[in-house]
Amino acid sequence: MQLIRNHVRTNSGDAGVLVIRATAKLLTRLGPASPDPPVSTTVLGDWYAKPFPIAQRRFVVFTSERSRIAVLMPGRDVAALPRTFPAAMAQVLLGLEIPEDLVANEMASCGEVVVSDTAGNKSMLGTLNDHAAQAQHRLRWIREPDLVTESVSLCHTPMAPLGYGFAADVARELFGLEPFGRGRRSSF
Repeated sequence: MQLIRNHVRTNSGDAGVLVIRATAKLLTRLGPASPDPPVSTTVLGDWYAKPFPIAQRRFVVFTSERSRIAVLMPGRDVAALPRTFPAAMAQVLLGLEIPEDLVANEMASCGEVVVSDTAGNKSMLGTLNDHAAQAQHRLRWIREPDLVTESVSLCHTPMAPLGYGFAADVARELFGLEPFGRGRRSSF
């Protein structure tokens, strides 16, 4: 991938677009937002992102607009996030038992990554705040957290915007899979 202003392109050509909608605080570290972002071509749609601290450590939480699944990443090298996010997203999808071929297709849909602002979406900002608060509580006591495992755990938290359903189930349904159902969680 190569960074072109506020866009990141892979060398795979016309592979699709992923839009990351960053909070104002994150944008101050990422650079200017794309004023008119294209439509995401991924199954999971746009991703919203917010930084959050835990003691001396920094993290970033990403949340899918369509499914509300969470992806936690280290917040040390913010400039690299547009390049490194698709691989972190893929690990969480595998943790949600999404088949490898579907994950590969989603990765291919991330050929170009565009950074924009949150467009004032208060529901998504609320979900970002919820995920960040839960992660802060969980990660505070873990010295070297496995961020994929913690992300998958967040995906099994009931979400009000989903009618108190689980983001993991919504993501699986978006990929044409059966939800985990009551009492069953991903084995990750």
